[in-house]
Amino acid sequence: MFCLEIEIRVANDEFQKIRKEKKEIKRRFYELGKLEKTLQILEIKYLLEKRRRLEEKLRDMEEHYQMLLEFSKKAEKDKEKMKEFRLKLSIENRELRREMKKNENLGKT
Repeated sequence: MFCLEIEIRVANDEFQKIRKEKKEIKRRFYELGKLEKTLQILEIKYLLEKRRRLEEKLRDMEEHYQMLLEFSKKAEKDKEKMKEFRLKLSIENRELRREMKKNENLGKT
């Protein structure tokens, strides 16, 4: 393999400028790395918060669903009670009508 070496001669002030720029570039890369880590941390925090909110929403929905089931069961029981009550009322009305007819017939005779 060939090894090529190039020698560049620059003035001392130019050399200092190049070194300063090299340090600045290294500093920026370091800061970029820090910013990327910060961004990753913020993304993780965001995802954790989003998960927490979704879990809370799920708990609320499960709670409301249970309340809805209980309400549905109670409504079914109430419906059955109302059917029984209407049946009793119907029977009672029928008996009262019979008695009224009987009394009317007794009054006519």
